[in-house]
Amino acid sequence: MAEFFQGWAFTVLWLIAIAIVYAAATLHVAGELRWVRALTDHLGWELVAGDDAGKPPRDRPGGGLDAHEVRDDVHAVAEATDPWFAQKQVRSWLMRAHRLEPALAFWVDLLRQLGLLGTVVGLGMSLAIEPGEVERLLGPLGLAVWTTVAGLGLSVVLSAVFAMKLTAWVDACEKNIEAWDARRRSRAAGGGA
Repeated sequence: MAEFFQGWAFTVLWLIAIAIVYAAATLHVAGELRWVRALTDHLGWELVAGDDAGKPPRDRPGGGLDAHEVRDDVHAVAEATDPWFAQKQVRSWLMRAHRLEPALAFWVDLLRQLGLLGTVVGLGMSLAIEPGEVERLLGPLGLAVWTTVAGLGLSVVLSAVFAMKLTAWVDACEKNIEAWDARRRSRAAGGGA
């Protein structure tokens, strides 16, 4: 068992765990960003393509599953007779969009923490090695170095890929939700005209 922890096997296992966290982070953030983009695009399209008679525009062509889900949700809110339901849905859209940036920050921080935890564990394991056994130091020190590199490196990559996109799309989404909701409420107050 000592060979596993003080050899390269433990380092490889730790690096695999960091890679799995990175993959989960990428899938989660990319999926939420896809939804925000679909909502932003659909509401923007409705704001621009809506006619003067107060009727919702015809269905927007194309789009994937996210676009169809968003279209159905927007249509349900636009046609809702219960103002409480409509307001609850609009607020849930805003909350989901606002949670995207903290989600990215969580994943980036988790990757950094896993890398630094590997450093501390590797240094702690190297302290347990008897003096004079220098060749046995390579495994724990490798864990310390490579987990730090992997954790910090992948957190930088995740930030670089998503940080600027998220800020721009979340801001655009918020503006489109507010404008669309204001139009929806004015139409409801005016009796649908």
